[in-house]
Amino acid sequence: MWLGDFRERVNLSLYNSKNAVLGLFRWSHIVVALSMIGVLIYYYGFPQTPESKDFLIRLIEFSFLFYIIRYFVKIVYDYNPLQYMRKNWVETIIVFLLIIEGVTYNIFGVIIASKFFESIGIEGFSDFSNLTIQLFFVAYVFMEMFKKRDFRQYVKIHPGLLFTISIFGIIIVGTGLLMLPEMTQPEYTLSFIDSLFVATSSTSVTGLTTLDISSVLTTKGQIVVLVLIQIGALNTIAFAALYLLIAKFGIGLKQHDVIEDFVNDSSFLDTEKMFYRIVKWTLFIEVVGFILIFLLIEPKGMFEDTTDRLYHSLFHSISSFCNAGLSTIPNGLMNALVVDNYLLHLVTLGMFFLGGFGMVYLFDIFGVRSLRNRMKYPWKTLRFDTKITLYTTLFLLVLGAIIFYIFEYDKSLDDKSGFGALITTLFNSMTTRNAGFSTVDIPGLSLPVLVFFLFLMFVGASSGSSGGGIRVSTFAIMMSSVISTIKRKPHVELFKRTIDNELVLKAYSIFVFFIVGNLIGIFALLVTEIEAIEAGQFQLLDIIFEHVSAMSTVGLSTGITAELSEGGKIVLIIAMFIGRVGTLTVAYLFGKQVMSRRYKYPKGHTMIG
Repeated sequence: MWLGDFRERVNLSLYNSKNAVLGLFRWSHIVVALSMIGVLIYYYGFPQTPESKDFLIRLIEFSFLFYIIRYFVKIVYDYNPLQYMRKNWVETIIVFLLIIEGVTYNIFGVIIASKFFESIGIEGFSDFSNLTIQLFFVAYVFMEMFKKRDFRQYVKIHPGLLFTISIFGIIIVGTGLLMLPEMTQPEYTLSFIDSLFVATSSTSVTGLTTLDISSVLTTKGQIVVLVLIQIGALNTIAFAALYLLIAKFGIGLKQHDVIEDFVNDSSFLDTEKMFYRIVKWTLFIEVVGFILIFLLIEPKGMFEDTTDRLYHSLFHSISSFCNAGLSTIPNGLMNALVVDNYLLHLVTLGMFFLGGFGMVYLFDIFGVRSLRNRMKYPWKTLRFDTKITLYTTLFLLVLGAIIFYIFEYDKSLDDKSGFGALITTLFNSMTTRNAGFSTVDIPGLSLPVLVFFLFLMFVGASSGSSGGGIRVSTFAIMMSSVISTIKRKPHVELFKRTIDNELVLKAYSIFVFFIVGNLIGIFALLVTEIEAIEAGQFQLLDIIFEHVSAMSTVGLSTGITAELSEGGKIVLIIAMFIGRVGTLTVAYLFGKQVMSRRYKYPKGHTMIG
């Protein structure tokens, strides 16, 4: 009882100063955070002398001290400190880790985490405090961004515009970071266009690149690329975050149609829970992929060192699941050390299959609650949208594999074993729809396969996934519409369900926008690359393949990306950006919302076909 009485007296004595003190720390936090972000950029982005390095580390340690003091001040002013610590358990763990590392480093000159990794045979963590700093700021900014706050509804923000601005902002920040001296090898200097290209390709998880990131970028530069991939990858994660922001500023009914284009509307009222669920599943899949890839990579050559193997495995896992197609391994999966490692190819295939399938549909298939309901109630099946995505994806996968095998069995598959040919066939059928990885020489493929690859890239991945294209649900609805027209049915039907006319019109709108966007982009590339075409350096199919790959955010290429002119690179940058944001989103931004839809003109008739 005496402890409770003491705490109550403390709370009463501190009550009058609570708002002023916490307000002071709130504004100080903004100043310190911005300052430390600048310090970290300078620390990692520019060459440092021992003196400047020591000075910057002291500044960073000061920021640590500030956040530790801020944390304990908030505990003191909270009416229930234990409940505050439990509620903010992530921040609590970070602060206590900082205290432990700070004490051991400043008193004993030892970093516990570094010693731990070295004790299990992982070298290269002597500067682990730098990684701790990065993780701390990422975690802290992440928490601050998604903490619930009350905002007055001063302005309505169009969700499509907010998403477009956020993607654009990430790309610009990534471009600036990649241009820092420490991000590239000493003999290389990235131009603004090349930096913008790599940042756009990473954020849009396309995989096209004008340079070899394994040899041109340093480890720091590759980590920037990896962060851009992870941030820009999952459309559902981006819009879960967007939901939270919109919820703070307010959202009108007119904007709900735009919202539902990105994430299934059943999750709209449970956004925060859905967001954290997506994060947990993403981390779980990437960790499992990381472990499997690490175990499957043979410790020889560039993978002989355990630390290097861990790093390449982590990068490859995230890049695979996010459908980025970028690799820190020279020549990617066609490197001599991994080109015949078919189990590694199979794991990679599984990773980008899951990443391109869409989290909402994975929840429906593999979620514990969904599995439990289907076991308890056998008549319950997969959701309608999950069926569309699953069956259409498998149909395209098998169809692509058949076409690939028919035309390549005596070419790219000629020297492979039966198991190797099977994995290679499935791999290259699936990678064309979202991933961008390749285990065969793309320019050396037969013409029918390249043309069919164009079709698969055009269709793309699932809605709400990290892939691009018109999406498999759009393709399925269009095909159902065609079949219904041929059979003269009054309604479009799919899996014993009637498709609303509004969805059919939206599917055809996406198809038309994508066709027009590609036609304009291909025409622009023909103009910018006219000299290379006339000289015989590029073929028409190369240009078409490159642009469709960029706008579908696939990342496959016939090998012309690095040879493009600056104008051509800009065209592809725009294509990748639109492919990431979505053609329908761009149309919504420039389209005018009608005041009312409760009217209908008299029917008109004309000949069709």
